[in-house]
Amino acid sequence: MSSEDQGAAPAGTDVPQQRTERQELTGEQVAVVKAIAASLPTALVELLPYRTVPKRNRSQFLAAMAGRTTAQIIDRAARRWVQHGYAEALHSIDGKGIGSAVGVAVALVQAGECTHPRCEDGFNIDTGEECRVCETRRADRRAAKKAAAEAGRNTGTVRQAPHRPGWWECTICHAPGKGDIPESGECRRCQDETAAAAQQLAAQWEQEAAERQKTVEAEEAALLAIEEAAARRQAEDQRAAEEHTARRQAADEETARLRAELAAQYPELAAVSGSTSTTPF
Repeated sequence: MSSEDQGAAPAGTDVPQQRTERQELTGEQVAVVKAIAASLPTALVELLPYRTVPKRNRSQFLAAMAGRTTAQIIDRAARRWVQHGYAEALHSIDGKGIGSAVGVAVALVQAGECTHPRCEDGFNIDTGEECRVCETRRADRRAAKKAAAEAGRNTGTVRQAPHRPGWWECTICHAPGKGDIPESGECRRCQDETAAAAQQLAAQWEQEAAERQKTVEAEEAALLAIEEAAARRQAEDQRAAEEHTARRQAADEETARLRAELAAQYPELAAVSGSTSTTPF
């Protein structure tokens, strides 16, 4: 059978791509499914029919592994077995066991709800950084929850985690949790993100207030400078006017003095003019 009939595997993976829903899996695909099923926690494998994934579930199991290498799928299953509470539900004294071993096996390997192809339970599988899409989705859910709460609708109902008796799911990111349910219905991570977002918002407001204060102070300083410049100009204009008046007065006095001297020296001119006043001859 040609490789085109089998379908091309996604780049960077070694998990054979499922051909179609109507066609049976190839021998290679069945081998991969069995190998990963065998790598699941021993306690879970012992609960599977014939210690493997039933034939009717193999297509679903294989489809859940798309986009990842076999090693990445094995790591995902091992991590979720502990983090999602399956191990404690099965082994702890107060654990209530596992309802469906096949359902748990599929849940351990299936892709998460995030739409980003490189998201691995909230983190970028290539860089290890938190998934931006998940952050945005949680922020949107939190905003929707807040809007609904303000509108008087109750959105804080916590769901019981499937296959994990005694566990609950976060109302924001649906991460599993155990023990007392927080009043907000949010897991610790979402609570920390909310607190961090509030702190960041407060810091942003404080920065904006500081910038506004700087702007006000700058405007006040500019206005004061304008007023001081206007006052200086007014003082200079006043001083110039006073100096001009003083010069005119001095000139008038000098003119009067000269005329008086001329009148004293040349009385005939004064007689002709008919006056010794300061008026022109």
